[in-house]
Amino acid sequence: MSDYYHYGQTIKQYRQKQGMSQATLAEKWPGHPVNTRYVQYVESGERNITDQDTLRQLSDILDIPLWQFGLSDYNPFSPQNLPGRGERFFQETLDTIEELIQEAWYTRRVAPAPVTEKTARYLQNLFEHFLTMLPPSSVLEPRFLRLYAQVQRLSAIMHIERKQYREALATFNKMYCTAKRSGEPSTLALALMGMGTELERAGEQQEAIDRLEEARDASFGASRQVAALVNAYLARAYASAGDALHFQRAIDTAQTIATNLGTKYGDGTDYVFHRMSGILAERSYGYLEIKEPKKTLAMRDEITNQIDLTHNTWLNAWIPLDWARAYFMINEIEESVREGREFFHRASALQSPHAISRAYNLLTALEKAGYGDIVDVQTFRNELNEANRRQENNSSS
Repeated sequence: MSDYYHYGQTIKQYRQKQGMSQATLAEKWPGHPVNTRYVQYVESGERNITDQDTLRQLSDILDIPLWQFGLSDYNPFSPQNLPGRGERFFQETLDTIEELIQEAWYTRRVAPAPVTEKTARYLQNLFEHFLTMLPPSSVLEPRFLRLYAQVQRLSAIMHIERKQYREALATFNKMYCTAKRSGEPSTLALALMGMGTELERAGEQQEAIDRLEEARDASFGASRQVAALVNAYLARAYASAGDALHFQRAIDTAQTIATNLGTKYGDGTDYVFHRMSGILAERSYGYLEIKEPKKTLAMRDEITNQIDLTHNTWLNAWIPLDWARAYFMINEIEESVREGREFFHRASALQSPHAISRAYNLLTALEKAGYGDIVDVQTFRNELNEANRRQENNSSS
């Protein structure tokens, strides 16, 4: 028997006061039944109980005053059992988390990747902690699930930025499971959209389209902000599959919905921060995929103006890649390289390995097409090689 006070002494005292055997307490043990030996270890002090939720549940089972465990009647982690202050604190905690998520989406548009990644990692760790601390009734609360799904979505995006595409798909799959538990069409549509986008990246075009069409169907029960976003990414998948007709229909639908929403599109409703510039970017990308590069170039001023209106640093960095690809397709190689170099400079500022890798892909495509001897292409190669050497030196120092 331990010679210092431990919670097992109190548990034993109140178990005996209740006339309850160790075997009965073992069957009623919080979370799941344990064996009698476990209860014996707890009561003797050989096994110490520190989890607050377990202690609170034991206090209910054995009618132990919470102060005996050094706990307050005020329990923010059990709002259903403690109305009033507990419920208010729980909701205020979720309010703070929601603000953090919205801040993360904002920095995603205007700041380098590591800034958003830091917040996403903090939020993921926070929810992992909550899942071990909160009772089941709280982690199944719809708002909690909706916020958790958005944290998973942010984590998936950060995997993409690190070129961890399999991990991104796996995380979107987890988000889908969370979305099904929440039962919210908007969350389900966004999860399916993420899955479809990553399947398209993996070359699974038909499966990607299937998931994105499911997302479109789910969006019928969601907000128009979600519907516009999902249709834009569905259009992208159709274009990648060479289906020009369905691409045109889907992107027209997305743009019509977004236009009708006006300034409300991308205002954060249902965690959609995509703006009209994003819809236009998907149209631009789609034209390249269906081999209509001149239409991409014809959109240049329109997209640039929209990007300027929304101050989207991220999209501003990416859009020169579309122009570089378009010029390449019409054999204007000098213009292609010029836009490719501009994209590389902006992508480097984003500190996104995913974005930077696309500059290398463009250079490789130019060289494979037989343009490796052109001075501009060689200059592009030298610039990328020098940047790669600097990165390796920084990593080794």
